[in-house]
Amino acid sequence: MSFVAVKSPEKQARTVAFRTHQCFVRQRTQLINALRGHLAEFGLIAPKGPVHLKLLQAALSEPRVDLPRTVREMGQLYLHKSVN
Repeated sequence: MSFVAVKSPEKQARTVAFRTHQCFVRQRTQLINALRGHLAEFGLIAPKGPVHLKLLQAALSEPRVDLPRTVREMGQLYLHKSVN
């Protein structure tokens, strides 16, 4: 049987912070990908990555883009959650 050294509270706290950050990054990626997928169904295509989130934001706020009001509202929720 192998034994593991007891971790200090500081080391455990760093581990919690690291895993929490990883979780937030994963959730943000899921939100952005879901938004991209939903808008792709309406013909709005944007490249992958959070860098291109501004393109989706501009498309949602553009009145000339033909989107149902509900899609615009849901898109704004996605943007609000992925930016904050």
